[in-house]
Amino acid sequence: MKVKRMRKKKLRVSLLLILVLGMMIGCTAHTPPATNSQDASTATPAGSYQVVGIGPGDGDLMTVRAVTAITNADVVFCSAKTREKLSPYVDFGGKEVIDGYRVLFRYYGKDCSQVKEQTSSRARMSCEEYHQKQAEYTQLVRNFVAAGKHVVMLSSGDPTIYGPDIWSLEELGDLGPKIVPGLSAFNAANAALEVGLGEVILTAPFKKEGSKDTIEQLAGHERSTMVIFMPRDMKDLFARLAQAYHADTPVAIVGNAGMAGQQTVKLGTVETFNTDLSGIDRRRSIVYVGQSLERAQCKAVPLASAGKGKFYLVGVGPGDPDLITLRGKKIIESADMIFAHKRLKDKFQEYLDGKDVITGYHRLFPFYGKSCADVSPADKSRERMSCEEYHQKQAEFAALTRAAVSEGKTVVMLDSGDPLVYGPCSWSLTELSDLDTEVVPGLSCFNAANAALKAGVTEGKTSHSVILASGWSVAEMAPHQSTMVLFTMRTQFKKFIDGLSAYYAADTPVAIVFSAGYAERERVLHSTLGTVLEEVGPDRLPFEYLLYVGDFLDGKGDQQVN
Repeated sequence: MKVKRMRKKKLRVSLLLILVLGMMIGCTAHTPPATNSQDASTATPAGSYQVVGIGPGDGDLMTVRAVTAITNADVVFCSAKTREKLSPYVDFGGKEVIDGYRVLFRYYGKDCSQVKEQTSSRARMSCEEYHQKQAEYTQLVRNFVAAGKHVVMLSSGDPTIYGPDIWSLEELGDLGPKIVPGLSAFNAANAALEVGLGEVILTAPFKKEGSKDTIEQLAGHERSTMVIFMPRDMKDLFARLAQAYHADTPVAIVGNAGMAGQQTVKLGTVETFNTDLSGIDRRRSIVYVGQSLERAQCKAVPLASAGKGKFYLVGVGPGDPDLITLRGKKIIESADMIFAHKRLKDKFQEYLDGKDVITGYHRLFPFYGKSCADVSPADKSRERMSCEEYHQKQAEFAALTRAAVSEGKTVVMLDSGDPLVYGPCSWSLTELSDLDTEVVPGLSCFNAANAALKAGVTEGKTSHSVILASGWSVAEMAPHQSTMVLFTMRTQFKKFIDGLSAYYAADTPVAIVFSAGYAERERVLHSTLGTVLEEVGPDRLPFEYLLYVGDFLDGKGDQQVN
């Protein structure tokens, strides 16, 4: 709290300078006149402020909820390029659209006298200039909200994953800001690869002395996939990877994720990329490293005899139906045959009326590709059907799909969240590799839960990496003391806490997000590792929850989502 008071003090000084300069600052021309003599920063907000994730790539990767938020806004902060991209999907008429306030996170909350010269040389403005622009933006938003305006900042991708606008939620926390979740470039790149990933490590090529989550340290998990954002120096990155991984470890580089006609996927190994990086554009690339890439179906070539139809695996997001993307909605509308869990059939009934919808083929991944004779009795006992019954249902699904595609039909499988992050239907891409297949990325429950927390999950004090883990990997991943997001599924809650407590201090902040993405049911419980078991109590937790642990949650304990 002491740090935050210092930030507030610095911003108050900057704001005073701005008010003295008055009309000398051109952007203040957008500031509406004061409605009363009360200072805008202390007035009871009559309007609202939201950071709206608009997804990566093309405009149709926005969610329906994002479109609604923009449509209902009076003031929109975005670049001219973003406005042009979204104009086919959103009417900006009658809104005040303001450019010039993008990517202002740098040096937020820092003392400019302590900023190293080599750090400031990488920025497009000086530390003082960034502080001034942050103060300008803050005051503009406060004035608009005080005047009853609904204000949105459009943020590319997912604002909570290395997002440049997350600082504004901390600075404007007294206005009750919200985040509308958006797909990350990670979600779009997953879809380009067409592979289920399992455990995921989201990181960047940082080199921080004393850190426990450098690329070299995080590389020792064979069953996990490392996803590297912002690979600025590809040559240096692959030199590091060559020291940390076996030379034949699979690698994929996805460029322009989510951009139709411009998206690229290059597959290789640590050794091949370390030897030759020609043709790689680092500016819009994400690097994947891990054994899971051996199953990537993006390299599969459909058989000429497979027919002219197509199979889509469509992620429809978590929570409410308005978290589906515009692209997903369009594919559903064009489908001839749709496979959907009954719950999804009910949720998207508006889009499915008149469609051939087939239920009963949703969660069929158990025992896929395995001989039933090799499955242990313990594994068999955990499932609702026998191994043989699963194999039979898998074969039925494949036969139905192939028959429809051979007739030129468009076949769609709906899957909750991001279908390639712990998705139960990703096996279908392997099974149908002889067909023309495509994955439509969906918002993960992880993206929605991040938004509920109103915090940048990559903004930890001791770690800028995030590990998406499940029950089996807690003990393996926890020693890094990175931010961890635990997909709980069927794992006992106490087992998670016991595993984490061996490596994290008892006062480490934790949060549980319940029913992420459901506007009416979503809620957050903030606690610490040492007290959360007592606060949760003995009752069984609902199926839909995520557990977060990490110091990025510091100072968020007073924020409850009701």
